Amino acid sequence: MPPQQPTSFQSDCPHCLSTKSTFTVAYQWPDRLMSHMASVLAICAVCNRGLILKLCLQNPDFAFPNLCAFSVDFDVLFPNPFEIYPAATSYAPDNVPANIQSFFLQGVESYRSQRWDAAGSMFRKTLDIATKALFPSERSSTLYKRITSMVGSGLLTSAMGDWSHEIRLDGNEAVHDDEPETEADALAALKFTEAFLTYSFTLPAMVEANRAKRESTKVA
Repeated sequence: MPPQQPTSFQSDCPHCLSTKSTFTVAYQWPDRLMSHMASVLAICAVCNRGLILKLCLQNPDFAFPNLCAFSVDFDVLFPNPFEIYPAATSYAPDNVPANIQSFFLQGVESYRSQRWDAAGSMFRKTLDIATKALFPSERSSTLYKRITSMVGSGLLTSAMGDWSHEIRLDGNEAVHDDEPETEADALAALKFTEAFLTYSFTLPAMVEANRAKRESTKVA
């Protein structure tokens, strides 16, 4: 008897952002009502984190195959998964100005394509334009000094300032650095930039929306 071979398929990973990572089915459980439907847990070959998919056979008369034990042509059998969790995201925080969001998404795309230097450059550009918009009086300063000034003025928390010191943010330093950016460098820049945009644009917009809702309720 040939050894068991679980089903594998390719998908973008919402955890590590790898493009077309190989996922291998590790576990599945049937739908309680529909024998031609089941949910599966698949593991990313890059980051070892999971993806849950709700799958449905096109022919309801067929019993659902054991994907943990047998390899099938996933794309042919399940061309359109019913549900995927967690879903892939654009990683663009809400309420960010369009130009800044565009730079950030270019950085994310470069990261997905494993172009670490390009990703780091776009994340620094995102932060550069964002900090100039938020703190225009410091436009002529370096990005590093601008973030430090924002912490001093209370526009950023000290924790955000400390975090910025730990990663390679200064574009001039990166340009003159003989060592290329690593995946860890690019990921750190991605996470910091995402947190910065959320703190600087998304959260204030949420507070303002909640305040406006509360005021409208008082008037009513």
